Amino acid sequence: MRLPRTVSMSAWVVLIGGFVALLFFGLRTFKLRLETGDSFPEYSTYRADPKGLRALYESLQATDLIHVNRRLQSSKILPSGEDQVLILAGIQPDQEIVSEEDSQFFDHWLATGGRLIVALRPEKNQSTRSRSTPRSIQEATDDKSFLSWRTLVQRWGTEIASSGNVPSASTYSTIFGTIPRWLGRNSFNRLSSDWKVVAVQGDKDVIVERESARGSLVLLADSYPLSNEALAADRNTGFLLWLIDKRRGVLFDETHLGLSERPGIMTLTQRYGLQGTLISVVAILLLFIWKCQYTLVPRRTKNDQAGMTVSGCGSDQVFLNLLQRSISQKDLLGVCLNIWLQTTHQTPALLARLEKFRSKFGEEIPVIQRYNVLTRIIHAKSGSDELTAD
Repeated sequence: MRLPRTVSMSAWVVLIGGFVALLFFGLRTFKLRLETGDSFPEYSTYRADPKGLRALYESLQATDLIHVNRRLQSSKILPSGEDQVLILAGIQPDQEIVSEEDSQFFDHWLATGGRLIVALRPEKNQSTRSRSTPRSIQEATDDKSFLSWRTLVQRWGTEIASSGNVPSASTYSTIFGTIPRWLGRNSFNRLSSDWKVVAVQGDKDVIVERESARGSLVLLADSYPLSNEALAADRNTGFLLWLIDKRRGVLFDETHLGLSERPGIMTLTQRYGLQGTLISVVAILLLFIWKCQYTLVPRRTKNDQAGMTVSGCGSDQVFLNLLQRSISQKDLLGVCLNIWLQTTHQTPALLARLEKFRSKFGEEIPVIQRYNVLTRIIHAKSGSDELTAD
C-alpha cells in the first residue's frame, strides 16, 4: 500500500512543480517583453530594443525643457503646430497609406508654424524587391479619401527613388557633419526649387528640407539615426539639435504604425486618478445586488402574509378603540362627567343635583340608565329636582 501512495505523492509534487516553473518563466518572459517593448512595431517610442525610438523619447523628456508627447488618435480638431515638432518614423512609402484627414492635419501643422519630420524605414534590399503594391493598399488608394505615402511625397514636390548599391554607408552634411552609419537605400530626386539638400550619401540626396508657409518640412530617407541603436553607438548630437530646431514641443506620431488609443472608462479613470471612485461604485453595486438577493428578515409564505394584513378604519373607530383599551366600563361615566365639568359653568344648583345623583344612583344600576339620568340632569331647568331612573 505504501508504494502506490508514494508514487501518487511524487506525481503531485512533479505536477505542482512543473506548474510553478511554467508560471514563473511565463511571467519572466512577459515582463521581459514589456521591458524591451519588442511586441510594439519597429520605430515606435514604446519599443526599447535597438529598433525602437524609446531612448530618443525619454532623453528629450528628461531635459525638462521640451514637452514630449505621443499622438495616438486622430482628432477632428486640428492642433496648432506653432513651436512644435511632429516626427513620423518608420514610414514604408509603398506599404502604408495616408487618410485625407491626416493629410489635412499635416497641411494644417505646417501652416500654423510646425516642423514636420518624415523618416522612411531603412530597406537594405529595396533594389532587389518587387515594387508591386499590395492588393489591400491598392484597393485603399483607389478611394479618393486615401493615398499612399509615395503619392503624398510627390505632392510635396519630390519623389522617392531607390539608391541601389552605394559606395558609402555614411552620410555627410555641411550643417551637422557626418552620420557614420546610414542603413537606408532610398533617396530623393526631382526636387522642386523650394527644396534644400541637407545631407548626401555619395551623390544621392538623403535628407532634404523645405520651408512651408510658417513651418518647415524635413524628409529623411532613413529612420536609423533616430533609433535606440544609433543613439547608443552612432549618435550625432548636431543632427538631433538641428532636427529639433530649438522647438519647445515634440510630438511622436504612433498612429501610422498601427497604434491607437480609444479613450474608455478605464483610460479616463487612470488619467484623472478616479480609481478610488470606481472601486466605491463597484462596492456599492455589489452591496445593492446582495441586498436584492438576500434579506435579514425571514421570508414569509403567502398564507403568513395574508394573516398579517391590517384593515383600515376611520377616526371615530380609532377613538372608540382607544377608549376601550384605556378606560374600564365602570369608570367611563365618571371620567366623562369630570371632563364635562371642566368645560361648563358650574352653579350651586347644578353641583347639588350632581351630588344627589351620585348618592342615589350607584354602580348597581346599569351604566346606560345612569347616563340617561345624567343627561336629563344636565339639560333640566333649575327648578326641577326630580331624579328618576327609567
